[in-house]
Amino acid sequence: MNYEIRKREDGKEAIFNKNGDRISQWYNWIVSEGLVKDASKYYIAAKSFFKLAIFDVDGNQISPQWFRYIYEDGLVKGESDYYLVLGDYGFAIFDINGNMITKDWYDWISLEGLVKGESRYFIAKKDGKYAIFDENGNRISEWYDEISLTGLVKGESDYYVVIEDGEWAIFDVYGNQISSKFEYIYMEGLVKGECDYYIACDNRYNCAVYHKDGQKVSEDFSVGYFEYVKKITFNENLGMVEIKTFDEKITTIEFKPIYPYKKEEIIDYTKLLNI
Repeated sequence: MNYEIRKREDGKEAIFNKNGDRISQWYNWIVSEGLVKDASKYYIAAKSFFKLAIFDVDGNQISPQWFRYIYEDGLVKGESDYYLVLGDYGFAIFDINGNMITKDWYDWISLEGLVKGESRYFIAKKDGKYAIFDENGNRISEWYDEISLTGLVKGESDYYVVIEDGEWAIFDVYGNQISSKFEYIYMEGLVKGECDYYIACDNRYNCAVYHKDGQKVSEDFSVGYFEYVKKITFNENLGMVEIKTFDEKITTIEFKPIYPYKKEEIIDYTKLLNI
């Protein structure tokens, strides 16, 4: 490592380079993530409890002010140009230039997505409801009881699952509901970006495979208790789905694959072939 944190007798900490030169001011403490661990050229320092800021290798303060808390994920860990803070009014996301990306302070904001560099999106909570926002702070979904991190936010697909009044449904990046409402929907398949199919259930014993356009492509089947499923594997070519439970039992389900229309190549027989 090129840098290390040293402590003096009064307990204050500072960062030193490999030549023994001090490159930071003395602070109450310094977070080792980032510069010290060679993850980025940034570090978080605290001058007291609930007063933290981000600095670069040259000692310049990157964050526009001192916050109650700053998460290491994102900018400091070298994952993105964004970081999540807890301020006096709630949670917000800032960028490398000190601009506040969120247009409001929220009760909670996901690290997954924009901050961790997984996608352009993040989830925020306000007054008990959740919504998805883009990198400009624009809300791209309605407010719901719950929204899955799996899918759009984690950069796996253009889809996400919403739970509202106990009912589950799949939505796309444009806010369109593309599935019916179910008691449960598995993330494997469409939402995780693995294929164009997903499994949804009206109850624990009445499930089926569906295509992303909403078509039901299998007979009804039972998967028992939802939490017992360990892994689901789709094979679009064979029209088969394998469901493995935690006791290693495997159930195989057949479904009818739907393939996008493929325009047949038109051969111009008026042209002579060179043989």
